[in-house]
Amino acid sequence: MKKILVAIDFSPASGKAYEYALGLSRQAGAAVSVLYVNTATRAQETVSEQHRLAIIRRENEDYRERLKQFTANYPRQGPDGSLPHLIPEDYLVAGGRASTAIATAATDAGVDLVVLGIRPKHSLVEHLFGSVSTHLVGKTPCPLLLVPEDAAYTRPRRIALAVDPAFSDEAIPPPLDALAEVLGARLTPFHVNLLADEADKYRFEQVEKGEASVAVVRERTVQSGISYYLAKNPADMLALYLPHWVFPENLLHGRLVRHLAWYSPIPLLLVQEG
Repeated sequence: MKKILVAIDFSPASGKAYEYALGLSRQAGAAVSVLYVNTATRAQETVSEQHRLAIIRRENEDYRERLKQFTANYPRQGPDGSLPHLIPEDYLVAGGRASTAIATAATDAGVDLVVLGIRPKHSLVEHLFGSVSTHLVGKTPCPLLLVPEDAAYTRPRRIALAVDPAFSDEAIPPPLDALAEVLGARLTPFHVNLLADEADKYRFEQVEKGEASVAVVRERTVQSGISYYLAKNPADMLALYLPHWVFPENLLHGRLVRHLAWYSPIPLLLVQEG
């Protein structure tokens, strides 16, 4: 991992995401770039095109200065007091729809990881229309890491991997295995079994899948199964590997990803099939 892109909207949640990215950059030796998406330019369409572009350029320069000031305040904390202060490699400003602009910037910059801060959803409008995080799922050319605003950086030593045996014979997909190796973390795969005819068996057991041992949790819903597993097996990060057929908005997986993006208690790593 050589490049990390952090989306910043000047909120505490994006500051936490930036702080988390600083910790990952130290582990992986990666450069960090920050991006702000100007979705509400003050440039009026009634003025000449030359004047309008000049206004946008001035706005973007102002936002670059704000990015410099904002990131200079981090890191604010660290469990061992050793999170590095890092000057970002690039201060980027883009226009347009936030999710599209972030995905485009990630592609243009050739980054290896996109980091985004997330907040729990509270209102009906937020649930109906989604958020930048859920709209971004499946659009980035690289893994997407969603960091809850109350998640303090901890070196990820254990990554819980929720696997779906319906689309892969491998317990640990190679892309995730490679990323975990870079971070020095151990992947622990598990599967939530919803089959009614399995209800009389143990609620939790280990089974062999290829060369790996996979935990099986029997629960009524995938969400409750993931919560049960994490309660019994604490992890520093939760990972999902998303096959192509999850998109666009496969009914079950679309709801699951949205739920986890809004409510995961730990950073959520989403890696789509290459």
